[in-house]
Amino acid sequence: MKKYLCLFILLILMSCTSLDASSNRISQIEINAINTEIMNITEDLKKAASSNEYDKLKEIFLPTFKNNIIVKKMQEYDLSKLTFVFSNVNVISKNKANNLMVINYASESNYYRLIWKKTDNKTWKISNVAEKK
Repeated sequence: MKKYLCLFILLILMSCTSLDASSNRISQIEINAINTEIMNITEDLKKAASSNEYDKLKEIFLPTFKNNIIVKKMQEYDLSKLTFVFSNVNVISKNKANNLMVINYASESNYYRLIWKKTDNKTWKISNVAEKK
């Protein structure tokens, strides 16, 4: 009798978890929309960097301690001499995505992994920048 009761409870728990997993899926239409939104922001980032508009660059980053330091360091350099290249966006969830950014200067390239998060006002911002090794 105890075995059947445990089996019944186990089946109920398994069915509930499978319902939760299916509700978290993202449709291809949503993925494409997120892709275009982030690619538009990366184009704005390229334009702001080429004209050294640091205030616009600051708006693209979430206001975290690490990001504030990154923006302050960026203000020390002339970004118009750099070339920014972005990879395709990898959508993780409806509120999180990542992609790769390459910064070229002369013959040197640096690779960075960007993590994007959707804010309350429905705009995408960079939440983390990590150097890819």
